Amino acid sequence: MNHKCLDADNEFTLALQDGELVDFRPVRQDDRETIQNGMSSLSVRSRRFRFFTPISKLSDTLLHYFTEVDQHNHVAWIALAHDTPEHPGLGIARFIRIQDQPTIAEFAVVIIDGYQKRGLGTILMAILYLKGQTKGINVLRAFVLPENTVMIGWLRRLGAVGIYENGIYRMDLTVGGDLSALPQTETARLLRHYIERLGQPA
Repeated sequence: MNHKCLDADNEFTLALQDGELVDFRPVRQDDRETIQNGMSSLSVRSRRFRFFTPISKLSDTLLHYFTEVDQHNHVAWIALAHDTPEHPGLGIARFIRIQDQPTIAEFAVVIIDGYQKRGLGTILMAILYLKGQTKGINVLRAFVLPENTVMIGWLRRLGAVGIYENGIYRMDLTVGGDLSALPQTETARLLRHYIERLGQPA
């Protein structure tokens, strides 16, 4: 995998902040087993935060939905171990355009527990941000459980605005072309760094 322009949907390899190499590419139809195996690497707590229920296995229907991706209305990218045999999945990020609000997309980022808090989520978020820019998305929206304080805090440091409704936080992150409008936080600075790096032509 080479460092190339993200707009062309090329696969690429990037080092985490600790130097470990990770491969990134769009989700494919044959990723069902990789995604299912990734579920088994998530703690009960992480599964609940992602799916609002501690499910242990994805149904065939969900696996079909998660891998039949058009990369326009439903964008999904996966992070894979670079130096590990069989290249297991480490994380995945996706957004799905809201049909009656086509400039808004609901998004989710999930990282297996052993790779959380290592910067992987920020790289995946940068991918979603860049893809949102090219797909006419103005707002990336996440729904987060109140007890998922780490995710809420992370999104707020990125500039997302939260509204508490029906027992869930709705977090809206504006997608704009002017990256200087991102907050002056270390978290947003790192996101801006990856957006600029991944958005550069090959």
